[in-house]
Amino acid sequence: MELVGIAVMSLDGCLTRHDRAGTGFASKADHAFFRAALQTFDSTLVGRRTYEASRQGMLRAREAPRLQVVLTSTPARFEGDARPERLEFRAMGVGGAVAELTSRGRARCALLGGTRLYTEALERSLLDELWVTVEPIVFGSGVRMFEGRIDGRFAFSSSETLAGSTLLLKYRARGGGAMEA
Repeated sequence: MELVGIAVMSLDGCLTRHDRAGTGFASKADHAFFRAALQTFDSTLVGRRTYEASRQGMLRAREAPRLQVVLTSTPARFEGDARPERLEFRAMGVGGAVAELTSRGRARCALLGGTRLYTEALERSLLDELWVTVEPIVFGSGVRMFEGRIDGRFAFSSSETLAGSTLLLKYRARGGGAMEA
């Protein structure tokens, strides 16, 4: 299973504008890149807060050819939103989700947030790649991609200007990829 972390952030490394959830600050170019990129994955993983911030878009994507999995300690709370093989809710960590997706024949998963999931995936050496769009804005405060005392090493893979001063940076995990879940 290939696991790719995808995020948009400000120049100072914030995934959100202060305490506001969501990526409303992302450019149209990033939104276009993101929609196109998701078409190359057969599954996505998100945390509960990320789901709540992007719920309407995820519900509209129910017919997408990929399985969307929301990791939450309270899956029953979202029972009305669940659709087998399209939108599912699980009470497990990233490692368990990756193992389950692999056992279900999924080969390529996008990890879309939040901080706890990105951090766990890095700590467990599950990330194969990171794709980060950097928007030319500064917030000073907001949610960060990773937290705590962690060490992760990546090798630069490529960069692309999406529009104006918006950059897409891609990195591979050092050592040829992630360890098995």
